[in-house]
Amino acid sequence: MATVLIGRQPICDRNLDTYGYELLYRSESWPANGILDGDQATASVAINTIYNIGLDRLVGQHRAFINMTRSFLVEGLYKALPSDRVILEVLEDVEPDGPALAAISEAASLGYGIALDDFVYAEKLEPLIELASVIKVETRALDRQGIAEHARILDRPGLLLLAEKVETQEEYTVCRDAGYDLFQGYFFCRPKVLRRKRIPTDHLALIRLTAALHDPEADIKEVERVVERNVSLSYMLLRIVNSSLHALPRRIESIRQAVVLLGLDMIQKCVSLLLMTTIGDKPRELMMTALVRARFCEQYAAFAEGRPSAKYFTVGLLSVVDALMDMSMKEVLDSVCLTDEIQAALIHREGVLGEALSAVVACEQSDARAFNGAPLDQGALQDCYFEALSWAFEVQKELAGLSGVAR
Repeated sequence: MATVLIGRQPICDRNLDTYGYELLYRSESWPANGILDGDQATASVAINTIYNIGLDRLVGQHRAFINMTRSFLVEGLYKALPSDRVILEVLEDVEPDGPALAAISEAASLGYGIALDDFVYAEKLEPLIELASVIKVETRALDRQGIAEHARILDRPGLLLLAEKVETQEEYTVCRDAGYDLFQGYFFCRPKVLRRKRIPTDHLALIRLTAALHDPEADIKEVERVVERNVSLSYMLLRIVNSSLHALPRRIESIRQAVVLLGLDMIQKCVSLLLMTTIGDKPRELMMTALVRARFCEQYAAFAEGRPSAKYFTVGLLSVVDALMDMSMKEVLDSVCLTDEIQAALIHREGVLGEALSAVVACEQSDARAFNGAPLDQGALQDCYFEALSWAFEVQKELAGLSGVAR
């Protein structure tokens, strides 16, 4: 499984307490591989923040500063990030024309903090200054007088001035005495690179989901059908729902709930991020196991409770997520807001959901002893398992057909 890398550099206030962190693109070959496309770098940081690692793990309760390219702003992809936790850094090469200003104004109205990155004053930047809540002054490009002059020109209530690339005690003192509010640079801390295993995602499933989202006749049920057939997509949505994007009225018990809570527009933005990061192939057999277990558990519910149930399907689908993440099931589930019933089934095989999961594992292992106490005899359970196998193979065939179309 590929490794996720992300850089994190603290931003300090005048008391040298942590105000926030800038999250930075990093890769195993960085910077030897040259300059990455800006959109891909931003997408990588965004998706690793909300999906692979998690915002709370990266910045705790502090703000996250994330670089934004022009296309990310204009296309609204930043909306996949929580507005109350993220400050959008408008890169210095974003021209303040009509579309860019409209997009930045909308972001500010939605509650996002707006920071201007690598800032050196020019009259044409006045419209951006009016929208900004933080201005990151490029102090290395200025002398002492220029640093003070920027503080004077930009001074207004509610605007924070951040001195970036501060490398010495003397530079910090000059900026502090000039009236700057925030500070960032090697004097405080070099960026720390955090590592974590990346969750594999089926690129074909992303293409399929993208097609469904762009279908004028697509609805929530169709999107749910595509998502629930792929364990990585399902886990992605649960992670995003669990972020501070949504104040959940209750815990999640099915993929359907996650899809409805997010809505088609938010799902489309998240899928676009994943596609831009070109996350690699998943282990096919592991995904096959997830599909079989999901279908089996759903059918098991028809006998245990008299009807198929989405929460049974969810338990089966997520039963392999610990193997995908190379983490314990408990650690994985700490990142998502699932009901206690589902968590007990996945971690301890407890309750009727746990019985369903134990039954399908028994079928996989041909363990007759594990069938004791099930609501169906061994033969009926095996028939259910073979039906689930057949269904999963059909799903895989659909994806293989899509692969041919995509090529």
